[in-house]
Amino acid sequence: MSQANSPRVLVIDDDKNQRYMLQFSLQSNGYEVVAVASGQEALDQAGASKFDAAVCDIMMPGMNGVETLEKLKALQPELKVVMATGYATPQTALKSMKLGALNYITKPYKIEDLLDILVKSLRKDAGP
Repeated sequence: MSQANSPRVLVIDDDKNQRYMLQFSLQSNGYEVVAVASGQEALDQAGASKFDAAVCDIMMPGMNGVETLEKLKALQPELKVVMATGYATPQTALKSMKLGALNYITKPYKIEDLLDILVKSLRKDAGP
């Protein structure tokens, strides 16, 4: 169900329950959501369609979130990416920010906190 003015968000998480929860919560708050289970699926989607934002898990099998972030930003430089992880380290956070992540959120997080980050990042005057 696509809404013409709804921000498009790409959810990337190998945890099926987390992916479905995010998809449901974001859609309930007016976002158009595409949810995928891997970095490669995210790149396939980003190569075929434009997104306003992405929420990307860091710990995934195969291509991890940091690699996914780097490749997503190459495909869509204006994409606002929020990195999410249960295994936060200062090094990973710093590397993610240097590669263009907009923000970093630690699991478990409240959906309200993620929504707040997305709302602020998608404002017309928000930077890259």
